[in-house]
Amino acid sequence: MLEWKGERRALAILLGVSALLLFFGLGGREVWGPEVRWADIVLQMLQSHDYFDPYLNGAPYYDKPLLSYWLITAPASLFGLNHWTLRASSVLSALGSIWLVWWLGEHLLRKGTGLLAGWLLATTFYFLFWARVATADVLTVFGVLAAVAWYWRGPDDTRFSRYLGFCVILSLTSLCKGLIGFILPALVLAPHLFSAGRWRRHLNLRLLAALLLAGGVYAIPFLLSHLYGQPSYGESGLALVFRENVVRFFQPFDHQGPIYSYLIYLPVYTLPWAPLWIAGLWFAARRWKQLEPNARWLVWALVLLFLFFTASGSRRSYYVLPLVPFAQLLGAWWVIEYRHARGRTGIGRPWGRALAVAAVFMWLVLGIAYPWSNDGGGVMTFAREVRSQAERAAPWSQWRVLVLGDSDAKLPMYLNSRDEPQAHPFFYLRSGYPQSGSAALFAWLHERTGEDWNPQRTVIVTQAASHKDRPLAWLGADHRIIEAQPNNGQRLAHRPGEGSLAYLPVSTGAAVVEAATGKAAD
Repeated sequence: MLEWKGERRALAILLGVSALLLFFGLGGREVWGPEVRWADIVLQMLQSHDYFDPYLNGAPYYDKPLLSYWLITAPASLFGLNHWTLRASSVLSALGSIWLVWWLGEHLLRKGTGLLAGWLLATTFYFLFWARVATADVLTVFGVLAAVAWYWRGPDDTRFSRYLGFCVILSLTSLCKGLIGFILPALVLAPHLFSAGRWRRHLNLRLLAALLLAGGVYAIPFLLSHLYGQPSYGESGLALVFRENVVRFFQPFDHQGPIYSYLIYLPVYTLPWAPLWIAGLWFAARRWKQLEPNARWLVWALVLLFLFFTASGSRRSYYVLPLVPFAQLLGAWWVIEYRHARGRTGIGRPWGRALAVAAVFMWLVLGIAYPWSNDGGGVMTFAREVRSQAERAAPWSQWRVLVLGDSDAKLPMYLNSRDEPQAHPFFYLRSGYPQSGSAALFAWLHERTGEDWNPQRTVIVTQAASHKDRPLAWLGADHRIIEAQPNNGQRLAHRPGEGSLAYLPVSTGAAVVEAATGKAAD
C-alpha cells in the first residue's frame, strides 16, 4: 500500500510539473508557423457555421481531415477563439502522452522506467515546443500511444470489445492528420504480433467486424461533408487523403529532404536527452540475445518507425515527433538497466537534479522568454490598436475588414476572435481593384459584389515590405494609417516589424458613401 501511494505521488508530481511546463505562458505567444492554418480555418468555420468545408484565406483547403479543427471549434464556440482554445487540444494530448509513456514503461519494463521516461519526455524541448502549437502532430503522437497502450493492456485478448476499442482509436487518430493513424500503431506492434505467431490468434471475424465499424467511424466526417457541405466546395476530402498520404509518400510534391534527414532530426528532437537513447540502442545491440522480449520489442518499434519515415520521399523535421516517446522510453530503459546492474534502484538523486534543471530551463524559455519576446508590438498589439481606434466610432461588430493585396495571415484571428466569432469575415482582393481613390474603390466593390459597402465602417489592411513602403498611399486622402511595430524579440534582434498596415476612415464624405452604395443622384 505504501509503495502504491509513493507511485501515485510520483506520478502526480510528474503530471503537475508537465502541466506547468505546457500551460504556463501559453496565451502569451502569438500564432506561429503552421498553426496559422488551423486558426484561419477554424475562424472561418465559426463565422460561416459551416463545419464541413474547411477554407483557408477564403479558398477550399481540405488537406487535413476535420477532427483536428473540430477539437478547436468546440471550445472556441463557447469561449471564443484565442490562444488557449486554439492550443488546448494539443496541450492536453501532450499531457496524455506523458501519462501513457509512464504507463508503458512501468508495465512493460523494469520498475522506474516509466517514471524516468515520463520525465525525459516532459523535459524534451521540441516535444514541449510542438505541444504548445496548434497542429495535428501531437494529437497523432497521443493517438499512436493510446492505441499501443490499449493493445498492451491485453495483447492476447480476442474479445470483440477489445478489437473495437483499438480500431476506433486508430480511426480517430487518422481523422486528425491522416492514414498514419492506422499505419504507425501497426508498425509499432508488428514485432510483438509476429513473434511466436501471435498474429494467428487475432486473425478472426471479430477483428474484421471491428475494422468495418471503425472504418464507418472514419467515414463519418467525409460523409457529413458530402451531404451537408456546400455543393460548390469543389474538393473531395477522401481524394486529398489519398494525395496527402499515399501520393506524397511515393511521389513527394513538396517537403523533399535528403534521405539522411532523420539521422539529424531525431537526435535534435530528443534533446537534451538524445545521448541516452543512442547509448540504449548501442547497449541493446551488444546484448541482443540476452534482452527481455519487451526490450527487444521497444528497439524494433523505434527502428521500424525510423525506417518508415526515412522511406517516405516527403521529409520534414517535425514528422519525427511520433518517434520521440519511444526514443525516450529506450533512453530511460538504458539508464534503469545500467543502475540496476550496479545494485541501484529508481532514478537516483543525480538524475533527479538533472531533470529539475531541465524542467526549470524549459519553463524559463517556453513560459517566460517566448511570451516576453512577443510582447510590446507585433500583430497582437497591432490588432488591439486597430480595434481600439475603430471602436471609437462604432462597435466592432459593425465593421468589415477589406484586404487589399497581401496581409499577415495571423491578422484575422486577432481582429475577430475576442468574443464574437460571428463577426464579418475578411474580404480579400489580391489585384485588379481601382487605385484612383476611395470613391472609385467602393463603387467598384458595390458593382462587383452587389453589396452595400459603407466606407465609414470598413477597415482596409495590407502588408508592406517595410514600414517605409506604403502600397496604398492613395488612401491617405481620407484614411489614417496604423502601422505594426516590432515586438520585444524583433527589437532585441534589431529586426523590423512585419509590415502590417491598417487604413481607417477619417471623414464621412457623402460622395464616397453614395458612390459605394450606388445611391448617387442622377
